[in-house]
Amino acid sequence: MVAAIVALRVGVGIHFYMEGTTKLKDKKPFSGPFFANAKGPLAEAFRGRVWDIDGTWRMNSKATEAHWKNYEEKAASHFGFDDKQKKKAETLVKNYSKRMNSYLGSKRDEIDEYYKQLDRRDADRNVAYRQAMTSMQAHDARIESDRNALKMPILTFVDKVWIDLQNDMNAIATDKQMLRHGVLKIGKVGQRFGDTEFMDAVVPYFDLIIGLCLITGLFTRVAAIAGAIFLAGVCASQWPGYGGAPIFNQFVEMLTLLALAALGAGQFCGLDYVITGLRRMTRKPAANTPAKNSAASRPAPALASAKGA
Repeated sequence: MVAAIVALRVGVGIHFYMEGTTKLKDKKPFSGPFFANAKGPLAEAFRGRVWDIDGTWRMNSKATEAHWKNYEEKAASHFGFDDKQKKKAETLVKNYSKRMNSYLGSKRDEIDEYYKQLDRRDADRNVAYRQAMTSMQAHDARIESDRNALKMPILTFVDKVWIDLQNDMNAIATDKQMLRHGVLKIGKVGQRFGDTEFMDAVVPYFDLIIGLCLITGLFTRVAAIAGAIFLAGVCASQWPGYGGAPIFNQFVEMLTLLALAALGAGQFCGLDYVITGLRRMTRKPAANTPAKNSAASRPAPALASAKGA
C-alpha cells in the first residue's frame, strides 16, 4: 500500500513538472484560447479573464499612445539612453502612433460595425431563452464568426505594429547596453492582475513547484490541495454537459490530489517524514513537567512521617 501511495504521488508530481517545463519552453499562449472557449454557467466569468478578448484595448488609439509613451520612458531608463538615443526613441513612438492612427482611421467603418455587433451580442446575452434554444445558439455562432471576420484582420495588423515597435525600440540600444540590460518587452495594453496574460506567466512556475513538492514529498498536503484547486478551476471552465473541451483527465487528477492530501502522502518516503522526525528529535520537554524519579516525585518528609505514625 505504501509503495502504491508513493508511486501515485511521484507520478502526479512528474506530470505537473513536465507541464511546467513544456510551457516554459513553448511560450505560446495557453490559458487565453482555453478560457475564451469556456462553457457552462461560469463561462462569462472565465471569458472575462481573457486579456482583450474583444480587441477593444488594441483598437483604442488613445490607450495605445499612452502605453507606448510609457514604454519609451521605460526604455530610456532601462538601457540608460543618452540624449541622442532618447530623441530617436521619441521620434520612433511618434511615427508609430501616426502609423497606427492612420490605419485605424482607414478601418473606421469596419470598426464601427464591429462595435455595433458587440452591443447586439451583449444585449442578446441578457435574454435567458436564447441560451436554452439550440437554434439560437447556432445562429449566435454564425454571428460570432462574422464578427471575428471583422476583428481578426485588424488585430493581426495591430499586433504586428506592436512587435515592430518593440524590435525597433530595442535596436536603438547599443550592443553593450543590450548585453548588459537585455531585451525590454513592450507589454500589453489593458493588462490586469489575474488575467490570462498573468496566468501564462505564473502557471508554468506554479506547475513546476507543485510537481517538485509532490515528487520529493515536501509540503505535500499544501501542494496537493493547491493543485486540486487549480484543476477544479479548469474543470469549472468546461462545465460537463455544455459541450466544452473534455476535462475527464483533469477531474480524475483533481480527485487523486485530494486523496494524496487526505493521506498525507509525504509521510511515506518523503521529505515531510524527515521534517517531522527532526521536529520530534529537537522538541524539548515542557519546563513544568517533573522528571522521572526526581525529588519532586517523592513524598514530602512531613507526609511520610504522618503515614508512619
